[in-house]
Amino acid sequence: MVNGPLQKAVLQLSKLDNQINEIIINYGLPSDKMSKGGFDTLLRMIVGQQISVKAADAVWTKLKKIKANIPKNFLLFSDNKLREAGLSRQKISYGRDLAENINSGSLELDKLGKLPGKEAHLNLTKIKGIGDWTADIYQLFVLGDMDAFPQDDLAVQEGAKRFFKLNHRPKGKELLKLAEKWKPLRGAAALVFWQIYRIEIHEGSKFN
Repeated sequence: MVNGPLQKAVLQLSKLDNQINEIIINYGLPSDKMSKGGFDTLLRMIVGQQISVKAADAVWTKLKKIKANIPKNFLLFSDNKLREAGLSRQKISYGRDLAENINSGSLELDKLGKLPGKEAHLNLTKIKGIGDWTADIYQLFVLGDMDAFPQDDLAVQEGAKRFFKLNHRPKGKELLKLAEKWKPLRGAAALVFWQIYRIEIHEGSKFN
């Protein structure tokens, strides 16, 4: 059963590309889980930067316990209190910049979905600590922008390597060129690459 926009986009893409269709037949549809978005989601992404999933989960649990996942609350806590929760000095700075931009109205998260993809991307990346990858992930899984394409995601690159039967992992610009043919559904292609990565790496199936 197709539940939402992510899987619908993948099925739409599969009608245009037979190889995508074969992946769906062999590996199934990717997850259709969307996120509610907001400060909470973006701060969680910042927390997870450059640390393990386990460590990020531990920090996030502490932040939620003191309700620092709310913009106005985050700004009220001292740096020492936030460091006690496990945030680095740099991530505290990122969190404050994000909270201040939301509170001031400079970043209107509820309006991003109404903007063209490039404009929404620029609005997000103007915030300290939010780079292209974070913006792309937010656009895809929160805003439902099916052309958002996280070309620097390692799992997407590994999935693409197998999809295109390459002997190397395609990076940034090369992967963008390979995905050009799927506009405006490049995000759906990314979902397929993640599915390949999940099956290949984590479940050990053979990709034909």
